[in-house]
Amino acid sequence: MERNPDINDEDIGIRTFQLKKEQASERAIEKIRHNLRKEWPTIFSDDVELLRWVLGEIWALMGHYEWDQLTFSALSLDNIKKIILISKDITAHKIKGNEGFEEIEGILRSS
Repeated sequence: MERNPDINDEDIGIRTFQLKKEQASERAIEKIRHNLRKEWPTIFSDDVELLRWVLGEIWALMGHYEWDQLTFSALSLDNIKKIILISKDITAHKIKGNEGFEEIEGILRSS
C-alpha cells in the first residue's frame, strides 16, 4: 500500500493521539454512565459532550499511569455536576483552563 504524500508522520502522530484521547474519555464516560445508572438520564446531552471534552483534556494533561489509577465508576452525580459546572466556567472564560483542570483533577483523584 502506497502512502499518501500529503500525510506525514507528524499528522499520523497527531491523529493517533486524538484517537487515544477520544477512546480514553469514552471509556471514562461509560464507567460513569454505568455507575450512575438511573441518574444518568438526568444529565443533558450537551453536558455529556462537555464532560467528554473535559475528560479528554484531563487525559491529555495527565500521565497514562495516573489516568489509569482514577476510578470513574466511583464518581457521584454531585461530583459529575461539579465537573460540568467547572467545564462550563472554563469554556465561558470565567476561570483559566489550567485552574479549572486542576480543580477537576482534584475531584477525580478524590473519588
